[in-house]
Amino acid sequence: MKPYYNHKGIQIYLGDCRDILPELEPVDLVLTDPPYGVLKAEWDSKFPIGEIWKQVHTVLKKGGNLIVIPGEHDLPNKIGIISNIFNYQWVIPWYKPNAMQFGKTGYSKHSLIWWFSSGEPNEKPSKMIDIISIPMGLNEDRHPGHPCPKPVSLMKHLLINFASDTVLDPFMGSGTTLVAAKQLGRKAIGIEIEEKYCEIAVRRLSQEMLPF
Repeated sequence: MKPYYNHKGIQIYLGDCRDILPELEPVDLVLTDPPYGVLKAEWDSKFPIGEIWKQVHTVLKKGGNLIVIPGEHDLPNKIGIISNIFNYQWVIPWYKPNAMQFGKTGYSKHSLIWWFSSGEPNEKPSKMIDIISIPMGLNEDRHPGHPCPKPVSLMKHLLINFASDTVLDPFMGSGTTLVAAKQLGRKAIGIEIEEKYCEIAVRRLSQEMLPF
């Protein structure tokens, strides 16, 4: 299985994660922002998410952590599916002071980050406040070209607090998890089904190599 991109411990695979996950070596951490299932874009369509989480579980080392940002749409069902496969550990609110997204009760300035594990977790967050306050949309911290990018600083914060050797993002999007991992000197694997987002991720990672 040849990577779409492979440089200094960072790998990208283009394709359906259901085909690629069984080919991977076990990883220490899965950090991902999966499709929300609201059917507003081609990539955000209904798919067998339960089957995919089972495959993710097989590639996560025993005691490895899963950190997932599932969005608020149909949240009880999503968390129920994951809880049937992984061990629930905690929920971490992410406060976004400058967010302007309109939710059912008004402007929504938070998202929930869920922490699960494969058995008893090997790594637990150290000195981490369980409410993260990180703005959205600040210059290079948010990348255009993808409808739902997350700040690099958010992913770095999570990677720092959930120490790991190799991190996997099976729903890579524009590559924010991989950019954060590269900045921290971590190994990372990303899987993305749409080539246009793989191209964006490669450009971002290539820019990270330039001397400043």
